[in-house]
Amino acid sequence: MFTRRIHTEREIDAPPEAVWDVLTDLASYEEWNPNVTFAAGALEVGADVDLRVQPTRGRERSITATVTEVTPERTLQWVGTAGGRWLFEGRHTFELRPLDGGRTRFVNRERVRGLAAPLVVRSDSARAYEAMNRALAERVEGRSA
Repeated sequence: MFTRRIHTEREIDAPPEAVWDVLTDLASYEEWNPNVTFAAGALEVGADVDLRVQPTRGRERSITATVTEVTPERTLQWVGTAGGRWLFEGRHTFELRPLDGGRTRFVNRERVRGLAAPLVVRSDSARAYEAMNRALAERVEGRSA
């Protein structure tokens, strides 16, 4: 079984509650998120979230993921599969860590497992996550200004 990981971080000049408000407003993703162009669903453990993902290279694809963890202002995680876990399982985790001065360290990471993992996670995949981190920071900091 192949496993690939993506891990990015960014400091955001806003408290975790402000970051959480933007991160969990799925309906607004299409306005600011360069990677997830549509998101809908309930952010409750066990609920499904429908996502449209635009990779850096390739076609936009639709994914249904199941929410596996929600700790307000701290952690949001969902898991999506395609063709069975043996083919593709992506576990996407967002973490918000409070910093001094009302700032937040935003951690955006994913573990992809299965036969398709090498095809999905490429050497430039982290750039897309960094673009999302940057867009989230701009959105949150713009609201806080």
